[in-house]
Amino acid sequence: MRIEIRLKPRDEGTILPFNYNYDVYTQIIQKVAINSPELARLLETTHKDYFTFSRIMVRKRELIPDKGIKILSDEVCLYISSSVVDVIKSIVEGFIENPVLQIENSTFIMDGVKVLREPKIKDGTLFSTLSPIIVRTVKLEGNRMKIWDLYPSEETFHDKLRKIMLMRFSEIEERMPEDKDFRINVIKYKPVRIKVKDTYFRGSLMVFRYYGSKEIAKFAYENGFGEKTKYGFGMVKVIDEEEAQRSRE
Repeated sequence: MRIEIRLKPRDEGTILPFNYNYDVYTQIIQKVAINSPELARLLETTHKDYFTFSRIMVRKRELIPDKGIKILSDEVCLYISSSVVDVIKSIVEGFIENPVLQIENSTFIMDGVKVLREPKIKDGTLFSTLSPIIVRTVKLEGNRMKIWDLYPSEETFHDKLRKIMLMRFSEIEERMPEDKDFRINVIKYKPVRIKVKDTYFRGSLMVFRYYGSKEIAKFAYENGFGEKTKYGFGMVKVIDEEEAQRSRE
């Protein structure tokens, strides 16, 4: 299930900091805790990522170096998604009771929320990321093990992504998918670096085609591709190629 939350900046000239993922994550947990404190504790303490969210979508903006994104539009959007309906329900109820989203010194007020229709996912569906995909591995450097961020240009990225998605599917669904095989064909990607609390994560914004398991595709659409999705990574959208073609004509 996926929702769109529309938010209005409280103040004119609001500046959204570049690294806001952790603030959004903590605010989501707080919204859940309003009516479902036990669920909030589970989401915060478990290693499983039960949800994902997008970057904050700002249509009109101005980049202010060393400060952030100056919002020039009347409203912004945030998408949140999970395969667990109770998670989305608790988030919505929390926003209704407390419609404020606070990101550092910037305040946003919820102006509306709606459930989005689930798209049809077929073999070869074209996806675009709404937040970067994180895939990491561990490498031995000297006598130390080091976390290593991977990019789609590396073959290890694709092998590791398959293993991550199978592991996450089995943990949350408590079973393995009937079809375990899938692959992605990356058309283009852009490396990005985002700070979450005190840690920098390197990921990729990308456009790619997906082939293979429909179960994993649906799971990934709802919960995110890759790792650390609860911190706002791995959310994708389906690109409607027929509609895109009509708009170009």
